Amino acid sequence: MAEEKKRRVSVSIQVEASAERALAAFLEVEQIKQWWGAARGLVEPRRGGVWPAAWGEPGQSYRFAVSGVVKSLKPAARLRLDPVVYFNHERGIFGPMRLTLMVKERDGRTRVRATQEGGGDGPEWEWFYETLKPGWKESLANLKRFLEK
Repeated sequence: MAEEKKRRVSVSIQVEASAERALAAFLEVEQIKQWWGAARGLVEPRRGGVWPAAWGEPGQSYRFAVSGVVKSLKPAARLRLDPVVYFNHERGIFGPMRLTLMVKERDGRTRVRATQEGGGDGPEWEWFYETLKPGWKESLANLKRFLEK
C-alpha cells in the first residue's frame, strides 16, 4: 500500500495589534468583508458553529466559497475549523480539510499563523496546494494592512 502524502501549508505574519483584535478579524463578518474581500459570510463563533464565506461580484454567482465548522475557539488564541470545504467555480470542490488560525501576542505585537491541512491526491489537489501558500501569504498581508491602519 502506498504511503499517503500529508498535505499541509502553514504561513505566518507578525502584526501590530492585539491577539484579541487579530483573531476577531476572522470572527466578525464585516471585518472579513473589509480585509479579505468576501462578498458574504456568516460566523457563529462557538464550538459547532458554522463559518462560511463567499467571494464574487454583487449580483453575480459566487466565484469562490469556503465553509467550515468551528471545532474549537479560544479567544485571543485559536480558531480551528474542521471540516473545511472549498468551492471553486472553475476547479470544483475540495475537502474535507482542517484550518487552524493561531494568534500569539508578545510585547504589543501578535504572530498570526494559518495552517491548512488535509485533502486528497491527484492533479487538482496539486493545483490547490500550489495556490494555497501564496494565497495565504497574500491574505495575511491584507490582514496586516487592515489591522495596522
